Amino acid sequence: MKIIAEVIELDIAYKDVLFDIIVNNINLGIAIVDKDGFFIYYNNVMGEIEGLDEQEVLGKHIFEAYPSFDKKNSTLYHCLNIGTPIYNDLQNYINGKGRKIFSIVTNIPIKIGDKIVGAIEIAKDVDKDEKTYKSVDNWLNKPKMKKVNNDKIKTNYYNFDDFVTCDKNIIKLIEKVKKMARYESNVLIYGETGTGKEIFAQSIHNISSRRDKPFIAQNCAAIPENLLESILFGTEKGSFTGATDKEGLFEQADGGTLLLDELNSLPIYLQAKLLRVLQEKYIRRVGGTAEKRINVRVIATVNEEPSKLIELGKLRQDLFLG
Repeated sequence: MKIIAEVIELDIAYKDVLFDIIVNNINLGIAIVDKDGFFIYYNNVMGEIEGLDEQEVLGKHIFEAYPSFDKKNSTLYHCLNIGTPIYNDLQNYINGKGRKIFSIVTNIPIKIGDKIVGAIEIAKDVDKDEKTYKSVDNWLNKPKMKKVNNDKIKTNYYNFDDFVTCDKNIIKLIEKVKKMARYESNVLIYGETGTGKEIFAQSIHNISSRRDKPFIAQNCAAIPENLLESILFGTEKGSFTGATDKEGLFEQADGGTLLLDELNSLPIYLQAKLLRVLQEKYIRRVGGTAEKRINVRVIATVNEEPSKLIELGKLRQDLFLG
């Protein structure tokens, strides 16, 4: 019996070591609280994300470690008490040292049978995800456009004169696009990666009556699905943890042009919302109730044939035709 007990003890110790090796060498922050909300585990990556040491967190209650959280706005506390998982929540909060933290968080309850015995928090550092960071940072910290003479907005975009080609087909295409660009219709550009779709988009903007207004570009594939709606349409205070009143890209591009690169990466449900905006010319911020009229020309790009994307269910037919 003694030998069996030693083997079991060794097996448990081995699993503990293995667990520590895994969770301290993945690019995710992991923290665990017990049934009362006190931290019992906190890995190195979580410490790097939040700027805290393990000793500063272990044994503390959620609200002691994070003074800006309370029963109403803590997703970890909510998960622990309700027993429902919360996935990919964008959080902006203050840690115990007064430092502002920005991360994407998932909370999962730990259950034995029907009893909740704790909860796990898994955090992704937005700063370390370059594409996500750039998109979110551009959205959160986009400077006001500088106006020069006669309230014109100073811009440096490509125009059709920047195309240097002897290809007759390209020349004919440019002339056709030049004529189309002067109309106010929305535009879909199809071309493989690296064929200059954004140069065409900027040139269309630069020859149109909107040339002195904002041109804003967003790659739809560059940011997580759960952030796209907030970035496109803006947020109202309280719509998610740490959310503030913030203009979305449609409001920032008002009067000008919004380029949605790789439109086929936009989830179908968001394509439906986009279609409504294009048809009705109104947007509603995430968490808001008021509708705001906008005047934006949308240029979208796809890197596969639209008919194929429609067939695969990656592009709404009514959006393509609209």
